[in-house]
Amino acid sequence: MKKPAKKKKETKRFENYPVWTHAGFFGFLRSNIRHASSKYPPIREAKVLARRPYQGDNKRMKWEYQCAECNGWFKDGDTVVDHIIPAGSLKGWDDIVAFCQRLFCSIDGLQVLCKECHAKKTKHERKTNAYEHNSGV
Repeated sequence: MKKPAKKKKETKRFENYPVWTHAGFFGFLRSNIRHASSKYPPIREAKVLARRPYQGDNKRMKWEYQCAECNGWFKDGDTVVDHIIPAGSLKGWDDIVAFCQRLFCSIDGLQVLCKECHAKKTKHERKTNAYEHNSGV
């Protein structure tokens, strides 16, 4: 006997361009706003404050950066600038203002982390939904 076909759940479409889903549009918007934030001056300033002249043997490396969590020293490519208070989610029009206010914070809201410490912090935030429920701006 053949099983009855399951009803497909209707995907919420973006109202201004129905080819995209609602989630797809806000993912696109979130990605582009985050990309723009990489050019935000306090992001660069945070890196400058966490650096020192390179102390090793590699003559091509000029700077190394200290992780705010483990206090280790790392090359530039092994560090990221992290928001102490996560920028949070951007899933709808109501989220934009708070998301941007947290993303474009002052230098006091930023820290340099090595990739390992950043991965641990992000995993913990996702596990506890800290980035979802953060209402403080």
